Amino acid sequence: MIDFGGSGPHLLLLHGLGGSAEDWRGFAGHLTDTYHVFAVDLRAELPWSWDIALADIEALGLDNPTVVGMSFGGMIAGRWAARHPECPAAVSIDGHRGALTAPANYPGMEPARVDTELAALREVFEAQAQTPFLTTVFDAFLVDDTIDAFAKVLCPTLVLLATRNLQQGRDFEELLEAGRRGVERDLSAAAAANPNLTVKKVDGTHGMVATQPAAVAEIVREFLTP
Repeated sequence: MIDFGGSGPHLLLLHGLGGSAEDWRGFAGHLTDTYHVFAVDLRAELPWSWDIALADIEALGLDNPTVVGMSFGGMIAGRWAARHPECPAAVSIDGHRGALTAPANYPGMEPARVDTELAALREVFEAQAQTPFLTTVFDAFLVDDTIDAFAKVLCPTLVLLATRNLQQGRDFEELLEAGRRGVERDLSAAAAANPNLTVKKVDGTHGMVATQPAAVAEIVREFLTP
């Protein structure tokens, strides 16, 4: 775990899949004037499950931290918020729904085309899953729908949604755009039913923490400030 310092209540940063606590170095300093900021290296070996990931956070011994995660880490933050009503707040930075879910989650795109694109995208991910750990995590992560957890959050929770595709996703532009429409549709419905949930679009890509850390940190700060 990295202690980025600062004064105030504890705030814990959770990185994306395949990343590390170091991924937050350009971001953390924008919050240390009001929070004592930590970042943890998430488990990267078996056994692994969503419940184990949450237990790992509990084992850190922090003082009821605000939890901020990006991508995969944001999906963990959503689950944390659904289980911990005492949590001051949680933030998910574009971590919400796996890339390989049901065709109904890709509105405006022909179901047959969705099936074809999802099969091709699955091949891409399977080629990257070169360890038993990644195979296990991909099996859970890629088909997961954390929107179910966000609908049940018990503490103030913010979900930030990217509005633009990463360059790496250029071969799946139509699928990714349809997926964003589905996420926005379902998160908006969840937020309408749960006053603890706030959803906000950000003019950026999935990598917004790295590409515009100050701007994203300011949005997080505004949400966390009473």
